[in-house]
Order: sequence, then C-alpha cells, then structure tokens
Amino acid sequence: MKKLLSPHEIAMLFVLFSAPGQVALADPDVATLQQEQLVEVVSTTSGNAEFRLTSDGTELLRRLGLART
Repeated sequence: MKKLLSPHEIAMLFVLFSAPGQVALADPDVATLQQEQLVEVVSTTSGNAEFRLTSDGTELLRRLGLART
C-alpha cells in the first residue's frame, strides 16, 4: 500500500466486505481503494457490475481485526 487510507476509505473497505452490492460504482472512496488495488470491479451473474475485495484488501481487513480468513 502506497498511502495511508482515510477513516472513510477504511469504512468503505468494510462495507465492501460485508455488502458489496450496496456501494455505487462512482463512489470516490472506492476509487482510491481501486488505485491501491484493494478492490476490483467484477461482473455479477445478473450482468451488473459490483466491487469485490482483492486478496490485499481482505488481508488488510484481517490485520485490522475486521475479517477472518
């Protein structure tokens, strides 16, 4: 990770972990998470797009004590 994440970005990472379909694709906090390669856009089975945590994003949440592997 190249930069420190803001509290909003960390909160968004947790939201993406628990409810990825609830986050708008244009959310500015998510853009930073994409730049840091913590989340990626994927297509769903219904043909829509949503965010998914990368392995680095999941690892960061695990280190923060917010997710278990």
